[in-house]
This record gives sequence, structure tokens and C-alpha cells, in this order.
Amino acid sequence: MKKKLLLSLLITLSLNAEQIQMTTEQEKNWNISVEVPKPSKSYPFGEFIAHVVTPPTLLNTISLPFEANVKKLYVAKYQNVKRGDMLAEVTGTKWIEVQQKAVSEAIEYKHHKHLTERKNVLCKEEIIPQKECVAANAELEADKVRVAASKALLKGYGASDSMIDALFQNLEISNTIKITSGVDGSIIDLSATPGKSTNPDDALFVIKQEGGLWLEANIEADRTEKLSEGQAVEVTLNQETFQTKVLQIAPVINPQNQTKQVRFLLPLNVAISSGFIGSAKLTLFSDALKVKKNSVIKEGSTHIVFSQNKDGFVAVPVNILSEDDAYYYLKKSPRLQGKIATNSLAILKNLLGGSDE
Repeated sequence: MKKKLLLSLLITLSLNAEQIQMTTEQEKNWNISVEVPKPSKSYPFGEFIAHVVTPPTLLNTISLPFEANVKKLYVAKYQNVKRGDMLAEVTGTKWIEVQQKAVSEAIEYKHHKHLTERKNVLCKEEIIPQKECVAANAELEADKVRVAASKALLKGYGASDSMIDALFQNLEISNTIKITSGVDGSIIDLSATPGKSTNPDDALFVIKQEGGLWLEANIEADRTEKLSEGQAVEVTLNQETFQTKVLQIAPVINPQNQTKQVRFLLPLNVAISSGFIGSAKLTLFSDALKVKKNSVIKEGSTHIVFSQNKDGFVAVPVNILSEDDAYYYLKKSPRLQGKIATNSLAILKNLLGGSDE
């Protein structure tokens, strides 16, 4: 009976290469089940090794532009600090010299200011030539510039505004300078040690401010074509699932492994620390059709499903966007609106004239 049925179906196929005419009774004889593809608003993109890093804008590095010696240290590594908190006290030959120069500039300015005020009075009364007042005022302006430069240099050396004002008013030199934090955060790197001498290129403190971290992964270059900057994605990392977005995609390919670095934003509410490395599962938000893997069969280099219609089944090529252990995620198509076969696909394929894969 089955041989006669198969012969009848093959004759029908010769008239229509894609259409497989089949009655309900024949479907039962061949034990063919059907199912409607499930719509999905997302699909898995893949699993990649990801690294949590701190954006450079959140790292505040404190160093000194002169050779110094650490006299006192007030904080420890990983300690939380607030803006204005004392970190250390240091001293150095250059620091003393800068203050001495500033004091000299201040004394010179005060002296010239007094002389200029006297000369301006005498010029007003026409006791001395006007040109002397012009010269005195020009010299005073030059002194102002030098004083401003000295204050800027002190500021660059780490002196606070109150310390600079006290220096120019009282003309007293301080043996040490206090280093304070300019931001709220936590100390993630500390190279300052009491009694230790430092060089200008030493980073004494690195303070990490609060803020969103980055998640970076190297993804095959051809796969990154499905991603775009600003695109919303879902990430599962370290047993946490969260929604985020693509921040940046590297414009160049790593020639060693043909990947591009893709950077995502790690939301503030995700409790994963900088430096963590783990496997991240990415999910893209896009319309797709979810079908069981046994619903798809390969014909040559083309993946096909068998869509049911009133006459039987028709072979429909499909575009597989992604897959997981049990399902394929297909690109939506008007030809996939009805039910599709979920078993006995090898029989349907043979009826198309193909061979088992």
C-alpha cells in the first residue's frame, strides 16, 4: 500500500517540483506532524568571552610634577574617599624653590605697587613727568603677570587656593604640601609610601569614580555586521541578565584572529566589578520566528522547511538568524505564516528528489 502511495506522490511531484500534494489521510500514514512557528521579539546572538573594564574618564590619577618625599600617608589601597579628603603630605626641593620664587614675586609686586601709587599721585599734581607714571604702571602690569604665573605654577604643584592666598599674604614658606582627593571614589592603585621618594612620572594614587563600566568582547568580524552602535541588546553575564546597548564597534579588524572589539555599557545596577572576565551570552532584539530544530532540513547549501497548504506541503527556503540547543530562529517571511512540518522531514525531502543528509 505504501509503495503505491509513494509512486502516486512521485508522479505528482513531477508536475510541480516544490509542491508536495498530500491528503490528510496521507499525512497520517506518513506520521507527519505540523506546528505554527512561534514569533519571537529577540534571538540569541552568541556567547563570547567578555572583560569588564573601567572607562578612562572614571579614573582620576594623582601625581606630582616634582621629585618629592612622602612624609605622611592618610589612606590605604581600596579605601573610599570623598572630594577634599587628605591623602598624603609630601615635601621636595622643587616645592620649596617654587614657593621661594612666589614669595620673591609677591614682594616685588607689593614694592612696585606702592611706588606706582605714589608716582600716580605726583603725576596727577604735575610734580613729575607723565612718562614716569606710564613706565611705572607698565612695570606693575608686568609684575601682575609674573604673580599670576607663580600662582598658576603653585596650583600645578598641587597647592590649594587657600594655601596660595596665605603664601602671598603672609610670605611664609610651607615645608610640606598636602595632597587631597579631587573626586569621590575608591583608591584602586597606590604607590605612595611613607619615607619613599617619588618621581614626576609616578602615579601616587589612582582613584576610581562611581559610574557605568564597560563590557568588551572580541567578536568575529563578519558577525559584527549584525550590530550597530546604539543598538539595544540583552546580556547574561555571571548569572545576571540585563539590557544594555552597543557603545562602540572597532573600525579595524584584529589580523591575528579576524575579530572586532565590541564595547557595551554595563549598567550601574549590575554588581560586577571591573576586571571580571567571563562568558557573556548576547541576545538581539529583532522580530524572528522560533522553530524546533527538527523542523529544518538542508538541501544542498540551502536550509528549507515544509510549509503546509491546502494541497499538502511546499518547500520554503529559510534564513537562519541564530540557534540555541533546541531551536532555530528564522528571519520572518510571508511564506512562513502557516503551519510547518516538524517530523518525517527526510520523507518529504526524498519526495523532492533529494538525498538524506
